[in-house]
Amino acid sequence: MKAGSKSSLKIFLRAAVSITLLAWLFQRVDVREVFSSFGAIPPASWLCAFFLYLASQLISSIRWFVLARALDFGGRFLTYLKFYFVGMFFNLFLPSAIGGDVLKAFFLSRGGNSRLKATYSIFCDRLIGLWAMFVLGAGAALSAPEILPERFRMILLASAVGMSLGVFFMPVVRMILRRVFPVFSQRLSFLMVYWERPTSLLVAFLLSLVLQFCGMYAVYLLAYGLGLTCRPEFYFAAFPLVAILTILPISLSGLGIREGGFVYFLGLKHVPPEKAITVSLAFFAVQATAALLGGAAYLAGMHRETVMAGEVMKNG
Repeated sequence: MKAGSKSSLKIFLRAAVSITLLAWLFQRVDVREVFSSFGAIPPASWLCAFFLYLASQLISSIRWFVLARALDFGGRFLTYLKFYFVGMFFNLFLPSAIGGDVLKAFFLSRGGNSRLKATYSIFCDRLIGLWAMFVLGAGAALSAPEILPERFRMILLASAVGMSLGVFFMPVVRMILRRVFPVFSQRLSFLMVYWERPTSLLVAFLLSLVLQFCGMYAVYLLAYGLGLTCRPEFYFAAFPLVAILTILPISLSGLGIREGGFVYFLGLKHVPPEKAITVSLAFFAVQATAALLGGAAYLAGMHRETVMAGEVMKNG
């Protein structure tokens, strides 16, 4: 089977999963109530949620800029901001949830830069964000144990502790790799740059905590505007568990998976499935509206800027 045919088949299967899950969910709810619930969310809740989410994406672009600079990429922050928002648009509207990340790596690698390093900056950007999300989720679950069943609290805690230990002991892994695979270690020495420049790693993690807080609180505001009385800690703890499911490459941008996750976790708080689906779709609408800014940036040609190799050295 040709590569193009395989790609088309994957897209078809993901679309089938999303459509099947959404159809299954909507057959079990009052669709009219779902749509009427959108009107129950006050405009102030929509606006606050939108600007909080937009702020989270701005902070995320700053994090990527910090990580890229640690890898000795040059360029202005404004250039990274444009690349980031264009990538955000394609991440949401391409069949693959990482399509925009591939484009960001391509944009950054133009001008003679290493594509491998560019990809690594985006991989670490995602990974540090995931780490911060689980740390926040574990903190929320531990501060209010009653918000989730014990098995989910343990998943959050194990994920947060496991990722934190992985970051802490990475220099030990590097030492082992140097002894076992010296040539491999030398060629990929840049993989340890964030441990050699711990300030960049710390700043990226702190920025991740702030942006994850903004994104999760945006979900809470939409739910609160809909009349749900779940504590904010619940969304901080449940959202990482839903988000990790949407990362799995089995659906289109997490559609269907995300809605099912919201129905399940909000159902633990006796929230009707119609309102749970409304919260999920409302947050997706906020994401889509923000992503359209990236689409406008793409149409305006803002992605055509180039980060030239050696700019850091020249500017330094």
